[in-house]
Amino acid sequence: MTVVGDSRFEDLISDLSVRANSDRETLLKLIQEKKSKVGAGYLTDQGALFLVASDLGVSMDYDHQRPASLSHLELDQRSVTVLGRILSIGVPKIFTRKGDSTKGMIGKLIIYDSTTPAIVTLWDTATSKILDPNLGIKPGDTIKISEAYTKPGLDGKPELNVGEKGRVEKLDESDPNVKKIETIDRFVILPSNVSDGGKFLVIRGKVAGEVRKSSFSRSDGSASTLTSFSMTDELGSGNAMRVVIWNNSSPNFENLREGDIITLLNVRAKISTFQNSTALEIHGDENTCIRESFDETQKWLIERTKEFAPSEGGSSAKEKSATTTPSRPLPFVGRIISKRYNSGDKKYHLLLLDSQKRKISVTASDDAAKNLGENEITTDVVIICKPEAFDQSTLRASCSSANSISKVVSKRPDIPLSSSLVVKVEDLPAEEGAVVSLELICLNDQVSREIQTKEGLVKRSEISVADHTGEVKVFGWRNLSKQLEEFSAGDRILLNAVEVQIFEGRKFLLLKNYSTVEKKPITA
Repeated sequence: MTVVGDSRFEDLISDLSVRANSDRETLLKLIQEKKSKVGAGYLTDQGALFLVASDLGVSMDYDHQRPASLSHLELDQRSVTVLGRILSIGVPKIFTRKGDSTKGMIGKLIIYDSTTPAIVTLWDTATSKILDPNLGIKPGDTIKISEAYTKPGLDGKPELNVGEKGRVEKLDESDPNVKKIETIDRFVILPSNVSDGGKFLVIRGKVAGEVRKSSFSRSDGSASTLTSFSMTDELGSGNAMRVVIWNNSSPNFENLREGDIITLLNVRAKISTFQNSTALEIHGDENTCIRESFDETQKWLIERTKEFAPSEGGSSAKEKSATTTPSRPLPFVGRIISKRYNSGDKKYHLLLLDSQKRKISVTASDDAAKNLGENEITTDVVIICKPEAFDQSTLRASCSSANSISKVVSKRPDIPLSSSLVVKVEDLPAEEGAVVSLELICLNDQVSREIQTKEGLVKRSEISVADHTGEVKVFGWRNLSKQLEEFSAGDRILLNAVEVQIFEGRKFLLLKNYSTVEKKPITA
């Protein structure tokens, strides 16, 4: 619960004092009055402050969606969002999982922001998302990565990971946040200026002499390759430095010739012994790129990742094989926790709870939808569902025939009621994807935006809400955004069957197809 004196509250009230041209004591008095009018004990001081700000015509955003700084990443974070400029895109590797012998893909991305460079590990379809030709992402571009997570790298420090849920967005250079991140050109150095110990270097120069390629076996028996050549400053001045690129099979280096002017992205400098002499060398690996030839390399990378590219339906071939269901799914019994009709697709969207407390999403269309509309099959009614399709991995079922959904006479006390999902803000589960219901008050008018995604511009509405234990944000995407548009600051609402999501360690609520939002009367 927020109390006067909390640092977040003090920052907000100071901001409001300036923007509303009002002194702190007056604002505190208005906050207490607002709490008493809404209902004693229903709002925190911070929640009441948002309502006071709305009354005064000041828009204050309870914003928790600010991207994380790469230098402030911590271990075991979930739902992380970062902005970074791409230094290099590595060559992905295919591997076999020990547990089930399925194939996987892992790739590396090096990005940096205004604070530090960072390694991003890409798993399976995440590599395809980075290389999506519709996005046209290449070294030097700035991207926004959402729904990432961190885990320890080889050095024990936090390393960013992007999996199937991860999202990638290319940002325009006119974006103010992009302008804060230096371009790659600002980091370019000449071979003659390289010093020992440098990492994540950008070196531009001329290929001098023959480009050699060789293969060998390591002491553990594994195969290894290297490409080596010498490099001088662009004008051929200065001493030539030896460059060694390890295990990089991309066309970046296959087509390299003497005299080429190249920019090596993501290399390091180290003292090495070669042919009985010790000298400073430039070393790279599978995550090293040549900027000038990346267009050709990108085509090669796309071909290499096709096996793990998302299909038109949004799932990889691996996912489809994992979610194959029997042609005749077995019937099941469940209690209706939430029921919403979508006039757009003329379907009912249900959330059911069964005796195992599984939350099953059911879409009813055609005769099944007509049956739901004409009969008293409402929230907390127990039904037997005979679906035409049921995905056991995602717990999603679909029904279309009239007899696919029918009431069950038995009260089934072993299946929880919809009230079992009701929680307070402070008690929101730490489990991402948990479904809950809450009674809340709106802290500001809803805000709608057009968000650029891979599919194009998508509408998103959001509103800040609160109870007496805390504040949180609610988001509705696409057609679900309409459910939030009729609400404004001071409205009391019942959110039924919404999903808990986590962003940079902070929770928010997401409307699902089966979620409902109901306006409740405010009593003093």
